[in-house]
Amino acid sequence: MAGYVIKPDALPVLENQWSSTLREFQLDELHMREFVPPHGKCSEWDEERRRTLLEQLILIIHQHSSVGVGAAVEITEFVATAHAFAHSKAPDLVQSPYEWCFRYCSVQAAAWADASNCPGLIDYVLDGGCSCRGRIHQSFRMSTENNELRQRFRLGGISFATGKKAIALQCADLLAYEMYKEADRLVREALRPPRGSFLALFRGQDRLVTIKQDSMKQEVTRGMQVLIAMLGHLPEAEKFQVMCYALRHMIPEKRETLFEMIPSMRNVYSACLAKGELGKRLDELPRELLPSDDPKWFESHGVKLGESPNED
Repeated sequence: MAGYVIKPDALPVLENQWSSTLREFQLDELHMREFVPPHGKCSEWDEERRRTLLEQLILIIHQHSSVGVGAAVEITEFVATAHAFAHSKAPDLVQSPYEWCFRYCSVQAAAWADASNCPGLIDYVLDGGCSCRGRIHQSFRMSTENNELRQRFRLGGISFATGKKAIALQCADLLAYEMYKEADRLVREALRPPRGSFLALFRGQDRLVTIKQDSMKQEVTRGMQVLIAMLGHLPEAEKFQVMCYALRHMIPEKRETLFEMIPSMRNVYSACLAKGELGKRLDELPRELLPSDDPKWFESHGVKLGESPNED
């Protein structure tokens, strides 16, 4: 996800110049996917025509935008599986990758405004086609209701639009595409150099970040950690019984995913198996296997409660 911070007085000028340039190339709107063969409408353009268009558009962006912000996240098989599991258990607590990226972008935009002594709040316009727009809007609205958060992260308003209505979204599309290609090159450790269009577009003040895997693992465990925290209110025997009951009824694939997220649960599952009936014979279990009422028991087993995911 990526976009630009543009000052209100610069926006109309950018939009006019952008539209005029596209008309010169017989285009109504810029979508970078249209340059991707074999199905893109512009995929048969020769290299000279494509480069000339991008050079003119990049010049417009550099003249009229203040800074570019972006966030990239590598969705490995583990993250995809863990996120799907965590979201199914606590959909209101686990954010989507799109929401992660938006949060990182808004943090970077606010950091730029602070460093540049730029006054005021920042309004956000997002592509209306995103599938989780409702959750983003709700989360953003809740944040703005907290005046401390609103001022700290310069949160103004939020709206959703199409690229035709909000032309600056086409600028964002160009940056997001080039950032994606560069992030993919780095992840794959490809020997090829960065794309010339990326180097031309990127400026020293632009703030493009990569969300680290450890941060994502912490994010997808939030829902499970809340559920575990709720167990802390149960008596010792019942606490262990509920854990065993849940582990017993999980399919093996999801159970392994849980063990990857919270390794201490593998030890609990092994203790249940050792007694043959996964927690039914509680009176026969050694006391040291039963979770303590002390919250530090969870910490000693690698489970941290009540923490928000770190931002790298």
